[in-house]
Amino acid sequence: MTAHAPYPWICSRRSGTGVVSVMAETLRRPCRRSSGVSGVRAPPWPYARRRSPTGPTPMPSPGARFVSASDVARRALRGPKALLDWHDRRPRATLTSPRGWIWMALIAALLYWMSNPLVFIPSFFFSFEHAKFWTKIAILVTLPWLRLPRIPWPWLLFLGLCYLSQLWSISDANTDLTNLVTMQVALMALIVAANCEALVVCWGLGLGGIVVLALSAYAYEQELPGASNPYLTGSDFAGVGTNENILAYTLGVSLAAVLAIGWPRRTPWRVLSVATTAALLYGIYRAASGTGFLAVLGLAGMAALIAAWPRLTTLPRRVKVLGSLAVVVVPLVAGLVVSFALGKDLGTVSGRAPFWRAAVEASLETAPWFGSGWGAVWQHPWNAAQPNAVAQLIYDKAGYVLPHGHNYFVDVMPELGLVGVAIVVAMVVQAVTTARRTGVREGSDPVAGRLVVLVLVSLMVFGITEPMFSVPLGWWSLTLVVATARQRVLPRPERGARRWPWSRTTGRRRADVPPQAATVHG
Repeated sequence: MTAHAPYPWICSRRSGTGVVSVMAETLRRPCRRSSGVSGVRAPPWPYARRRSPTGPTPMPSPGARFVSASDVARRALRGPKALLDWHDRRPRATLTSPRGWIWMALIAALLYWMSNPLVFIPSFFFSFEHAKFWTKIAILVTLPWLRLPRIPWPWLLFLGLCYLSQLWSISDANTDLTNLVTMQVALMALIVAANCEALVVCWGLGLGGIVVLALSAYAYEQELPGASNPYLTGSDFAGVGTNENILAYTLGVSLAAVLAIGWPRRTPWRVLSVATTAALLYGIYRAASGTGFLAVLGLAGMAALIAAWPRLTTLPRRVKVLGSLAVVVVPLVAGLVVSFALGKDLGTVSGRAPFWRAAVEASLETAPWFGSGWGAVWQHPWNAAQPNAVAQLIYDKAGYVLPHGHNYFVDVMPELGLVGVAIVVAMVVQAVTTARRTGVREGSDPVAGRLVVLVLVSLMVFGITEPMFSVPLGWWSLTLVVATARQRVLPRPERGARRWPWSRTTGRRRADVPPQAATVHG
């Protein structure tokens, strides 16, 4: 039995009859018109056409289908997706290319400027102008190969909260200036991360530490003001930042980056790596910072753990238990040694514990959730806020005055509240998950994974007594290493393969082209 067409009255040949009569006629009998093929009725309404005066209109095949909205959207997005894939196939700078040396020199210079070298440059904002100028020069020189960065989502949340805090800030001018500096520092780090491989970043940070150490030694030998503060800070070798703790955490970040390189394959690079590590260790020793010594122990322990991890997984259970106890006992012993050898008060973390408690209590009393405005409370040496009631309340509760919170998380709470602290914790978690995805021994980019882990360890240890998240060096280095590991990198297509969906074929069948697997970090 032949099926009726869904709308057979469209095919009616009758003329001069009304619509009702045509419908009644078509309901009584099927349409006599066919598609020209024996036993095949006319197609549904979307494909029904009038008879052409020159001949019958060719009808679509029985397998023809409607074009859905999803097909239209997929075809519309094919061009932007191909453009994005083309961008992600652009090669990043390596150590074997001139671009790599340009970016490596820029990273070293940025580390020096972010450390706030007050001995040679009287204000951080002068250093910041140098950093922005030379970053623009590097972008212009490498413009034909420039890659755009991908921003991790916790960084977007944090920057958004910083700009929203302008609405309730107790000092609009300080918040506006701090937001601008925070955004531009993050942008410089993201641009460098998008255009450099992890090895370039590691060597650039290591070279930057050598520059800071060399200029610190020069300033000390020339007895420049601020290079030695035995009466003010008790340090004979204060460095270019006029403070032994600043010198220690600057060299600590550089040491973490050099350790992330691992053991190079070629002898010249091995010699350079060993020499750089020894010089950075000597600089931290000369700084005589208790937190610096703890950071060195933490970096050495993490590097040893990464190197020995495959063997540790096969050890007996008793050895694993003893190793876990050693992880707890060794830091305690190291803390006692540092306390007695350097005279540091580690019980109250050099007297900072009461100040932390005062900062938390004052934050909960004034603005517990969103704080009093980013950059509006603390009087950082690089960007001092105006005298305000929140800072004065902290000083009254603590009984003494410090320019900032002297802690990675406590420093954020008075200015951005509990929400800001939660976002900072999310950024740290994002760094850990990034290192896990990329791998530290095997994976898509083990060097980038080790760089994230070791720099994060350095920042966390120094962050016990220093505001490593708020200072430009800490914010820049964290953004740099995490963004380096999270860039999307696709392999370049083989010669002759189709690069664009609308390009012409190259003589080979599509099935003969081997699939290209994408390397996506994050």
